This record gives sequence, C-alpha cells and structure tokens, in this order.
Amino acid sequence: MAKVIAPFAIKGTLDDLNFVVTADGTNYVRMKGKTGITSEAFKNNPIFNPIREQGQEFGHCSKKSAVFRQLASRFNRLAKDGSFAGRANKQLFEILEEDATEPRGKRTLANGLKTEDGKEALLFFESNKLRPLRQVLKIKEACIPLQQTVILTDFYANEHLDWPEEATQVHVAIATANWDCENDNFDSCYSEEIILDKTSEIQTLTLSTAKPTGNHLHLTFISINFAKKEKKKYKYLHRKYNTATLIAYTIPSE
Repeated sequence: MAKVIAPFAIKGTLDDLNFVVTADGTNYVRMKGKTGITSEAFKNNPIFNPIREQGQEFGHCSKKSAVFRQLASRFNRLAKDGSFAGRANKQLFEILEEDATEPRGKRTLANGLKTEDGKEALLFFESNKLRPLRQVLKIKEACIPLQQTVILTDFYANEHLDWPEEATQVHVAIATANWDCENDNFDSCYSEEIILDKTSEIQTLTLSTAKPTGNHLHLTFISINFAKKEKKKYKYLHRKYNTATLIAYTIPSE
C-alpha cells in the first residue's frame, strides 16, 4: 500500500489502482485484488467436483421436471402456486438421491424411482401448496390405482370440503398418467368432472379414468376446483383456492 502525496485528495479507480480516502483524511492507493476463479480453474480443479456433480444432477432433474409437470397439466392450469416448478425440481432431485447404483454426478431420476422410497416421495406432491388436499378434503378418499378409480363414500359437500368464502360450486375429477421417466414419454387420461353445489345432498362419488397407454409408473391425481355463480353461469375461482394432488402410484402388470 502506498500513500498519495498531492495538494488534493484522489478517490476512485484508475486501471488496476484503487485510490482511497480514509475518515481521517489519509489518501492511499492499492492494487485491485484478483477475485473469483477462471472457468478453466473451475473445470479442472478437483476441489470443485462436488459443485459440478450436483449441478449436473440438478440440471438432469430440471429437464425431467418439465415432463413431470405435464402429467396432470389440465389440473395444474387451475391449481398451482408460484413455487410449483421450483418445488417439483427439488422433489425430483431428492428422489434422484435415492439412486445407489451410480456414483454422485451420474445418478438418475429413473433409478431413484425404481426404489420404494423414491416412489413414496412422490405421494402428496401438491401443485398448490397453499391448498393441500388434507386441508381441503376432510374425509379420506379410497383409491384403487389398478382400476384407475377413486371413491368418496357418503360425501357431503358442505361439510367435507374447506370452502372458499365466495364459492358456491365444486368440480371434482381425477387423472391417471403413465410416466416413462427414462424416455421422457407419458400418457394421461382424465375422468369426467363431477359438479356439485354447496348444498348438494350426501352421496357417494366414483371417479374413474381409462387406462393410459404403457406399463411404466402409473400415477393418480385428484383435482378439486371451486367456482361461483355469476348470473346464469359459473366461473372458476382463482387457482390459489384450488387443489391438485398426486395421491397414488402403481406399476401395472403387462
């Protein structure tokens, strides 16, 4: 560090020199320090291996997540929050970490999903974390994944749902998706919507879909969307009030 001797104070940067004036009026100059690392150093220095490996695996999951978010796209359009994509990426990365067959940096989501813990981690993934299923639906659904069916027994809409204040109607549906994670393929089938007024009588709801093409991982989703009556029509409430949840998985036989 060198002092500056001049009839006036100099402050600022000139090429590689920083001129500094301290609180007591001392004026000095110092060389700018080198900060950061070069791309070549990051690529070749083994100390950065963990960062590179994690980046490769997270990038892999981000690409898989783009397909995962399409499995029940009709439901997600009506019920998702701003963190939906980021939460999906994070959840799939946690499943990838279940892959014990490959070294870090080469683990895959497909291998993670072959484990029971990996598949279990998918359950109750919410498209809209503000309205989780167990908060909105106050009774337990009966799900029969191999028959692509969900049953709500003795369902009383007024009592068994957490209704938004302005809602007067609810739309309930399910979807079954075949997800070939390894090849980024999927086929999704949707049930007919059951539409009920808030004042509907007690009844048993049976929701079924066709069987999707493929015998990979079958996932079952449920959708609960609220609407309000405006004159003679019904209008969906904002997606922040609605629910879309992954509730079951199975691998069907050939």
